[in-house]
Amino acid sequence: MKRVLFLVITLYVLLLMSVTASAHHDWQNDQHYDSDTNWQHTHHHDVQSENQLPFRWHDRYDSMQDRHHLERIYDRDWGHRFPGLRAYRWHGQGFWHHGHFVNDAVLFFDGDNELVSVGYMSDGAFIYLRDDHEVYENHDSFFVSWWFGNTRITISR
Repeated sequence: MKRVLFLVITLYVLLLMSVTASAHHDWQNDQHYDSDTNWQHTHHHDVQSENQLPFRWHDRYDSMQDRHHLERIYDRDWGHRFPGLRAYRWHGQGFWHHGHFVNDAVLFFDGDNELVSVGYMSDGAFIYLRDDHEVYENHDSFFVSWWFGNTRITISR
């Protein structure tokens, strides 16, 4: 009986560890953040700032659409820059991130429909937070021109 109980507990712990280990998006397949010269790693490890976000990493799109105003971005360039992720424009009450108040952002969902990254514009740069607590910024003119001149947003509910 003790052996069976020990086996069950061991299996439970191993299962729990595998679920926890796979909680983050697999950023290893997205090497372009390190190889593209437009992306600059900010060296912020943003666990503390992320606590102020009005949503949590791995919240599912289905559960967020009722609480947040989300507009699907149908744009080939966004798909090319963020492969495997779906982008949604978010407008909300806002949050603070490194001294910037953000109430207009882009939320990125992976193939499992989970929130894995958030991006916003700040001082001419696109700031990109990821669920692995890494932060990048991009000064590519694509983001500036899209952010302030885009009319290609379609509402998706």
